[in-house]
Amino acid sequence: MQVAAPWHRKVLQELLTQHKEGRLPHALLLCGAKGTGKRRLAKALLEAILCRSPVGGLACGACQTCHLSAAGSHPDLVVLQPEEEGKAIRIDPVRALVEFCSLTPQYGDYRLALVAPAEAMNRNAQNALLKTLEEPGNNTLLLLLSDQPGRLLATVRSRCQLRMLEKPNHGVALSWLTDQVGQPERAAALLSLASGAPLRALSLDGSEWFAEREKLLKQCLSLLAGRVPASMAAQSFVKLDVSGVLDALYGWSHDGLQYLARGREPEDQQLSELLKKLADRAGSERLLAFAEQVARCRRWLANGNNPNRDLMFEQLLLVLVGVDAGVSAF
Repeated sequence: MQVAAPWHRKVLQELLTQHKEGRLPHALLLCGAKGTGKRRLAKALLEAILCRSPVGGLACGACQTCHLSAAGSHPDLVVLQPEEEGKAIRIDPVRALVEFCSLTPQYGDYRLALVAPAEAMNRNAQNALLKTLEEPGNNTLLLLLSDQPGRLLATVRSRCQLRMLEKPNHGVALSWLTDQVGQPERAAALLSLASGAPLRALSLDGSEWFAEREKLLKQCLSLLAGRVPASMAAQSFVKLDVSGVLDALYGWSHDGLQYLARGREPEDQQLSELLKKLADRAGSERLLAFAEQVARCRRWLANGNNPNRDLMFEQLLLVLVGVDAGVSAF
């Protein structure tokens, strides 16, 4: 059975209390940064609601409904998500969800639906869900998860009770992640690159680009020293996971700006000296412009776009060396 992350246990108990007292809304929108554990929280809530013999308000993990939930075959629970990561949720699956919500529960008192990420629904799909959000069937809970609630229609947001989930504080996140990866220095580096999102940080552990991050950083330094052109340096980046590399570049620029402005040591101790060299050679103005361009690329990628990778990384690196490269890759 799913267990909520430690920093979400209080929220889970609040939601379970609402459920016990009959105050749980029919449509709930959980928002927060990617990689902070929203899905774990949502699944723990849904499994507890379906459980026949909850223990301390949580799913027992032993009853028939818990077995069905764990197997993904509970007839009163539907999970709606993109068929492939980054793809849209289209109208037909949402219509099937609407039909599901109109039926009578087969096992218990509730029909439950999880939509994640909710912003993956295209405009037509979101519109198809509006009536159900406003007038669901009896004992129906629609649980929407969103990393980017601004991409949801205002009419969708207004029909849900909103819960904003903050990232855990750095100490809590670092302690949890250290327990997962076993090395405090590695945990600190991962957490920094994941912008403080613990589940996102854990997913980075073992990734190819994380193992290559020293090589990537040295390419940036060689570029700043004039030893390699941007087009050649970009080739080291394009073969790796784009999302992860953009996270790394954003984290490095943030660490560099903090170092220049406040003398703050980079959190990735293994790359600390290289990161300080990067900051010194690029300077605050170029690092800030670089961070802004990386942020634009991340937003573009999150919106489901597929830019030319070679051109995108070449343009990013040109910004790092002080060339206004425009946004033609996007």
